[in-house]
Amino acid sequence: MENLHTPEHLPEQDGDSKGSSLERMLRVLDLFTEQHPIWAVDDMGGALSFTRSTIYRYVRELAEANLLFQVEAGRYALGARIITWDRQLRLSDPLVRAAQSLEPSFPQWSEQQVWLICRLFKDQVVCIHQHGNLFSEVSYSRGSPRPLFLGATSKAILANMTSRQHSQLFLDHPDEVRASQLGQTWEAFRRALQQLRRQGYVASAGEVDAGVYGLAAPIFDGDGKVVGSISCVRPVQERDSAQEETQGQQILALAQELSQRMAALANRPKPLG
Repeated sequence: MENLHTPEHLPEQDGDSKGSSLERMLRVLDLFTEQHPIWAVDDMGGALSFTRSTIYRYVRELAEANLLFQVEAGRYALGARIITWDRQLRLSDPLVRAAQSLEPSFPQWSEQQVWLICRLFKDQVVCIHQHGNLFSEVSYSRGSPRPLFLGATSKAILANMTSRQHSQLFLDHPDEVRASQLGQTWEAFRRALQQLRRQGYVASAGEVDAGVYGLAAPIFDGDGKVVGSISCVRPVQERDSAQEETQGQQILALAQELSQRMAALANRPKPLG
């Protein structure tokens, strides 16, 4: 990589001036996706409208921190530190640990089913744990960010957010709201979410992945704030309207137990040494 430096006393140019240095550096990491896992340095700069000296400096610093590594001359992928962080999250996240402890009690409603544990991060739902097997991959596999407005997994979270959050989401995401089947107006949207919240569990079919049916319930932290959801995804032909209420109450009870176990693990003192 070229050893280019930007003098500290000179102002950044183009897209470089937007946001703090840390924010701009994080934008570099955000470029690396499942569809585009390897980037050339100059392509990164072009995608972000950063000056050449700036992108080379950021890449050098990220590589020195093991957040990027060079797969070949001038081309980079995500680095080892991210892998170790992911392992740490798997082992230490109280929601993951609580879910693992509950796995033996997950109902076996179908030969083909997968249980998903998802967390809310700002306005995205991310799968952090899954258990079971399905005939095909679901797009909620661990680490996959999903929108908040489609599918039972997400709607169980959305319905239990605050009214203030709902009104802001309605204003900020008009296209997603229209596609959500939750109403075209603010009043219809608000009432649909209230109904889901009263019901406790949420069911949907084919909204995110074709051919699958999801049943979900919200997970809350110790302060009563919604932080995620537990859902069971099955082939859509397995949907049985006569059993949905019973199974909905079962998954709601699981979510409540999961909330309690997560809160207990989160508050448990860490061992010394």
